[in-house]
Amino acid sequence: MTAKALVEAIGALVIFLTLAGLGLFQVPSDEPTIEAGLRAQATALLAEYPDPPALTVQGRVITVEGLVQSNADRRAIERALRGIDGVEEVRARLEVLPRVGRFTYGLRKDDKGVRLNGHVTAATTAEALGRINGAPVTDLQVARGAPIADWDKALLVLSESAALLDRAEVIVSGTSGTIRGEALWPAEARAVAARLDTLPKGLSIKREIGVRDDGAPFLLVAERHPRRGVSLRGKLPPGLNVQVLTGAFDSVQDNALVNGPVDPELPDLGPVMTGAVKVLGAAEQGVALVTPGAVVLTTLSGGAEMDKALAALRAALPASYRLDVSQLPEAPPQPFWLQLDRVNGAVSASGVLPDGIPSEGVAKALGADVSRLSQSPYPDTLGWAASIAAVEEAFAEVIEGKLLLEEASITLDAVLADPDSAARVETLLAALPQGADLRSRVELQDDGRDPDATLIYHPETGLSLGGVLPVDLDAATIAGLLGLPPVGGAPQQDRDTALPGAAPLLKAVEPWLGEAETLTITLALGQLSVEAVLSPGVDLEQIEAATRAALGPNDSLTLSLLQDYPPADTRRQNIALGAEQVFLAGYWLPLLEFAPSVAECARQSRLAESDEPVRFLSGETRLDARSIRGVNALSAVARVCVGQGGLTLRVEGHTDNFGAEGVNRMLSRLRAEVVAKEIAKRGVPVAAMEVLGYGPDRPVADNATPEGRALNRRISLAWSTPGQSIQ
Repeated sequence: MTAKALVEAIGALVIFLTLAGLGLFQVPSDEPTIEAGLRAQATALLAEYPDPPALTVQGRVITVEGLVQSNADRRAIERALRGIDGVEEVRARLEVLPRVGRFTYGLRKDDKGVRLNGHVTAATTAEALGRINGAPVTDLQVARGAPIADWDKALLVLSESAALLDRAEVIVSGTSGTIRGEALWPAEARAVAARLDTLPKGLSIKREIGVRDDGAPFLLVAERHPRRGVSLRGKLPPGLNVQVLTGAFDSVQDNALVNGPVDPELPDLGPVMTGAVKVLGAAEQGVALVTPGAVVLTTLSGGAEMDKALAALRAALPASYRLDVSQLPEAPPQPFWLQLDRVNGAVSASGVLPDGIPSEGVAKALGADVSRLSQSPYPDTLGWAASIAAVEEAFAEVIEGKLLLEEASITLDAVLADPDSAARVETLLAALPQGADLRSRVELQDDGRDPDATLIYHPETGLSLGGVLPVDLDAATIAGLLGLPPVGGAPQQDRDTALPGAAPLLKAVEPWLGEAETLTITLALGQLSVEAVLSPGVDLEQIEAATRAALGPNDSLTLSLLQDYPPADTRRQNIALGAEQVFLAGYWLPLLEFAPSVAECARQSRLAESDEPVRFLSGETRLDARSIRGVNALSAVARVCVGQGGLTLRVEGHTDNFGAEGVNRMLSRLRAEVVAKEIAKRGVPVAAMEVLGYGPDRPVADNATPEGRALNRRISLAWSTPGQSIQ
């Protein structure tokens, strides 16, 4: 090798070693590929959860943070991420959404903008509400505990409805609320009503929607007559001063002009109306009709001043307007109208048709008698006749009755076949310009509905009804069978189908309704169903047996005990019991406030014993299902008297005098022990209690009668201060 070649080889080696030291010749790492794979698997796992937490992947370390619905979800997410093959570490910063006892939602839309507040179950819902209303969402809290499953969907429907209104206010608390506001036009109000009809079941929303404009067309009819003088009538744009029009005449004998409250965004209409009135003001007589896009001047008579005003109107008339200055008979314009009647199968037509609409063609397919139709000398400048075909199609559905088409309204008074027929007719008529003022009174031969009602009860919000009730049950009857206050609103009711098993079921539910945390009853043709979560301490087996006895073989019953306890000292008004409760030691107890003393505690326990007696199954030591109320009432008294008053108590058992005295005495003591144990579970120290069975020794009623014996089978409490014997 020459010296030159050796030097070149050494130089190449130096360059190679330098590049290798910089890592330029290293084998590419597979870490980015692994990282992308881990991210894809983790993203797929999190997609199953509402509001998936934020995810970052660095190397083989996954970091996840955000809000989850429950501790179970948190643990499941962490476990699933750790189970991904290749993950070395999972760093979880997950927080459980706070539980809210009562979900609310508020929306206010006014000149200051839109403000939102309340609760949602998902952050994506809050973002959607903000987009719909163009409002900040800082006062929306993501939480759990929504009163219905479709809470967020309901808020979106309410917010979309409010977005259609000029001003709006939405207030929702629990399962009831109100939306109030004002639409500019009737069409917008109908759109809001249609949107609100899609609200999920279980939510009762009162609607208070007003309309600023009545939807009548903007028009001007002005007449100048040599004998009758000047008459003006019509609806003007809000920016057109009535005095500008009346000022064109020396005097006006009949002024029925009104300004519409909402700008129709027809900037040319006001100037065109003013120009037409100036022509009439310079004329000796004539009639002017102005509508958006058309001006009709008839029976004009005048001189040079009128011709000058008419020339000025022609020169200033926008290209989108048509001007008709034909000479028509001297007569005021008659309103156009068409009425179709069907009586005993025969169809007749009456009314006034525009010029150019032959009466022979009206309702021809229906075989109508058109002898009472008359012709107006005026043309159809409003497009009124375009509605006739749809009116005829709608009237073909009428079995008996009438359909009246006027210039600005439609009136239907008829018998139709069924709901499908009624829907077709309403769709046809509502789509017409006159459909903005649709006055409908419809009777159906077959209402087409089967009973399918849902009853939802919550201790704090009470009863709500949805769907279609059977013919034999209305809202008042249902509330009465359940022992609840009257229900607001008037749910739909089937006209001919009864559910004989519904009333016995409601009677079977009433005895334990005071212990229901949530209750949903479905009354449908072919199946009744009950699903309830019950308060801690109830005898689920007894309640299930009594309720199932009222159900048929195809009906369903699902009962469970409350698992997700509220915080201690939570208070509520239990509507079924008509009393305020407080959650203590894992039970709902009556809320009592009194100064404890031996005398007062004796009085309070007697009240509890008389209001909610503690009863046992016959010959047993097992409490009957309803006795949980008596046990809770006695426990509430004992907590105050022992916990605050420092008293001691004796739980006393009593029987009637039937049977062996020794057996009765033992049974009374065993029953007293059962009640004492239940009171202890509710937070009263065992050391502060003793038990005693009196058997039949202390009757409070005559054992000779069944009623007296029932009163003698009881539990009572006796009180003393520490160190003193109980008398």
